[in-house]
Amino acid sequence: MIKQRHLLKRLGLELGITFLLNFLVIFIAMRMLGASQLTGSTISQLGFLDLIASIIEVGLFNWAFLHRQQPINAMTHKVQGMLKDEQPAHVLLRHNDDYYELAMAINRLQTHQQKLLRAKTQQTEELRLLLAYLPIGVMVIDRYRKVEMANAAMAEFLQTEINPHRHPYTQDIHQFELVSLIGKVISDKTSRRQVITLPGVPTEKRVEVSVVYTSTTEDFFQILVLLYDVTEIYAVEKMQMDFISNASHELKTPVTAIAGFAETLLGGAKDDPATLDEFLGIIQRESKRLTELIQDVLAISRIESQSLSEQQVTTIKLAEMVTEQTRVLQQIASMKRVTFSNLVSDDVKVSADEKKLDEIIKNLMSNAIKYNHEGGQVKISYQANNEDWSIMVQDTGIGIAQNEQARIFERFYRVDSSRTQQVVSGTGLGLAIVAELVQSMGGQISVHSQRGVGSTFTVTFPIKTQK
Repeated sequence: MIKQRHLLKRLGLELGITFLLNFLVIFIAMRMLGASQLTGSTISQLGFLDLIASIIEVGLFNWAFLHRQQPINAMTHKVQGMLKDEQPAHVLLRHNDDYYELAMAINRLQTHQQKLLRAKTQQTEELRLLLAYLPIGVMVIDRYRKVEMANAAMAEFLQTEINPHRHPYTQDIHQFELVSLIGKVISDKTSRRQVITLPGVPTEKRVEVSVVYTSTTEDFFQILVLLYDVTEIYAVEKMQMDFISNASHELKTPVTAIAGFAETLLGGAKDDPATLDEFLGIIQRESKRLTELIQDVLAISRIESQSLSEQQVTTIKLAEMVTEQTRVLQQIASMKRVTFSNLVSDDVKVSADEKKLDEIIKNLMSNAIKYNHEGGQVKISYQANNEDWSIMVQDTGIGIAQNEQARIFERFYRVDSSRTQQVVSGTGLGLAIVAELVQSMGGQISVHSQRGVGSTFTVTFPIKTQK
C-alpha cells in the first residue's frame, strides 16, 4: 500500500511538472508567432491539449523507464538472493545491452560464490566428522565466556551432556583445576598446558589439558580447550618404573646373597665342612634363582620383539604336550604331593606355535603347583566350539582375591604373602610371560578364582588357527 501511494505521488508530480513545462513552451511559441491576445476558449483548448500531451509523455517516459529498469531489477533481485544464500537463475541479456557486462560479472560472481559455499560446506562437514570421531576433547569458548562448540569426546571427558546452544562454559566444566586454568588463560592472554585428574567411570582419568588463546584483534578472541587422555601413558610409565624397581630388587637379592656367603667362605668359613656345604647349597640355589630371573626377563624381551607373522604354526597333539609337561614338572609336584589329571582326549589336535604353546602350558602348570595346597590337584582340560578352542588349567590352591585378579598378569606382581599365609618362590614373571605369549598368538587369557578354593586359568585361541 505504501509503495502504491508513493508511485501515485511520483506520477502526479511528473504529470504536473510536464504539464507546466509544456504549457510554458506553447505560450512562448504562440507569443513568438505573433499571437498578442489569447481568448479563454483558446487557453482552455491549449490546456486540454497540453494535458493530453503531458499524459502521453509521462506514460511513454515511464514505459521506457520501466523497460530500461527490468535488467536492473533482475540484477538487484539476484544480488539480494545471493546475500540470502539462495541460488537465483542467471540474468541473461543481449550482447548489445548496456548492462550486459555487469550482468555477466554478477553471474560469474554467483558461480564463484557457489563454489566457495560448496567448499565451505564440505570443509564444515569434514570438520564435524573429524570432531565427532576425534578422541581428543575439543571446546571453543568465545570472548563472552560462552561455549560456541564442543565435541562428543569433550562431553565424555566432563561426564555431562553439553547443550548445543551458546551457554556459559561453567555450566559444563565443574572441575576446579580446569576452570582455574581457563580463567588464567583469559586473564593473562597466554596459552597454557597442564596435566590434571578428572573424575571418571569406573576410574578417574589423567588428562593433559591445552588451553590455547587465539585472537584476531585486541577485542576479539577465542579460547580453544583440548583434553587428551594420558591415563594409559602414565600407567605404562608407572609399569616401566615398577618393572625397573622390581627387576633391580629381584636381581639384587640373589647377587647380595651369593656375594655375602662367598665372602664369608673366603673369610675362613670354608674350613668348616658343614658350613661349607650349607653355604655352597645356598649359593647354588641363589644362582639358580638368578638364572631363572634372567631367563624370564629375556623371554619377555624376546616375546616383545616378535610379531604375529613370525609364528611357526604346526599341528600339535595336545594331550601328548600336556603329558610331557607333566613328566617335566613331576619332581616339583611330588615335593608338595600335587597330582596331575590330564583330561585332554588323545585325538585332540590343534594348530598353533608349538614352542609358544608349550611355554604357556608349562608356566600355567608350574604356577598351579606353586600356589596349590599340600596334596592338591591340577587338572588340564580342553574344549572347543565353532569359533575357538580353549585349554583350562585348574588347581585346588589358595585362590586369588577378586581385587587382585586384574593385576596378576603384571610383571613381578605376586599375591600378597600375608594373605596367602605362605611365601611362594619365583620371579613373578610367569603369568606375565603367559599373557604376552597368548597375546602374540592372537588369543585371550582369563582367570576364575575363589579364595581358599582354587583357580582356573583359561587360554582361548580362534578356531581359524586350527587345521
